[in-house]
Amino acid sequence: MDDFVRKGDLFSLYGGLLKGRQREAYEYHIIEDMSFAEVGEALGISRQAAQELFSRAYRKLSEMDDILGLCGKMRSVKQLAERILEESGEEQVRKMASELLELV
Repeated sequence: MDDFVRKGDLFSLYGGLLKGRQREAYEYHIIEDMSFAEVGEALGISRQAAQELFSRAYRKLSEMDDILGLCGKMRSVKQLAERILEESGEEQVRKMASELLELV
């Protein structure tokens, strides 16, 4: 899986578990696509401090996923829903697969 997508998925699943500054640094860098210098400026800290905040947050999210494994499960559900959408000829089944894709 693309590293950037994984980082976004981790934030989507577990971001609420991060403390305020860690969450902000992670969200700015991954979701808002800001450089660490820009993150530091937004938070009033150095680029290095912003990068460290992000690194700690990423480690925490990765550790949580190592325990719960929700990223892999979400990826599997998404792949299966996409396959159902492609292969099913029944409109109702395709509609349910589309609804499932919107959730993951």
